[in-house]
Amino acid sequence: MPSSDAPRRGMGRGFLWFVVVGNALLGSALTVVSLGMLTQPGTWSTAVSLVAAAAGVHWVAAGAVGFHRMYLRRPRLDGARVTTTTTDDGRPAVELAWARTIIAVPAFTVAGLVVLLAAATVLQAADGDAGAGAWFTGGLALLLALLLPDSLLRLRRRARLVLTPQAVELHGWDGDGVLAWDDVVGATLVETGSWTSLRLVGRPGSTLGWRRRPRLLFAPAPRGPHLDVPAPAVDVDVRFLAGTLLHYAQNPAARAEIADGRARTRLAEHVRPLG
Repeated sequence: MPSSDAPRRGMGRGFLWFVVVGNALLGSALTVVSLGMLTQPGTWSTAVSLVAAAAGVHWVAAGAVGFHRMYLRRPRLDGARVTTTTTDDGRPAVELAWARTIIAVPAFTVAGLVVLLAAATVLQAADGDAGAGAWFTGGLALLLALLLPDSLLRLRRRARLVLTPQAVELHGWDGDGVLAWDDVVGATLVETGSWTSLRLVGRPGSTLGWRRRPRLLFAPAPRGPHLDVPAPAVDVDVRFLAGTLLHYAQNPAARAEIADGRARTRLAEHVRPLG
């Protein structure tokens, strides 16, 4: 199956490539200049040069490579991560595993910035400069470090969408929710930050049964009976996925496909439901 762009909130590809190339050039220039300073005694200290070079490498890794993987990479929508499985209580199910790229890149970026800012603070303190600059970099490192525990908790979760003959289960990065098929009334694409998500909407008053994950600061919960599936996280076209989910919601007899494996084949091979 050919590659395709997952729907994302974004700007033109030309501008996105400009950001990638610009970050690559600027980060590389910083790295080269910093390493060059190692050969120029009396300019930068060895520690400063190495920290600056590390900042340049991180700039390229996060601002160019990471940005490209987040916004320009075209993953194959081949359904390779769609599998048949069983739930904890033994029910047959179809599972759509989520890729972690869209949360791993920001986590890597923040972690790198924390290390670099902490190193800059230590260098300033070692030089006897404990003034405003050291307080600024140290404080910023601490604030960013507070985001890391929640990022780690999100990355450790095995995020996925699970279809059973009875309900749709979402085991997401911030919690778990269940929506009975009979409560599903719609599916739409919505902007949820840096990407587009497929939102499976429940009827007003329906029970979502949301269980939020452990958190230090943030773990957003849905404001209403709906489940959000990040489009870039699944290897199935979300428009096709939306139509298939609505088919099962509106045709109870068709849900037998989830138990006998036909639903997995349908999603992985992009076979549209009949009727």
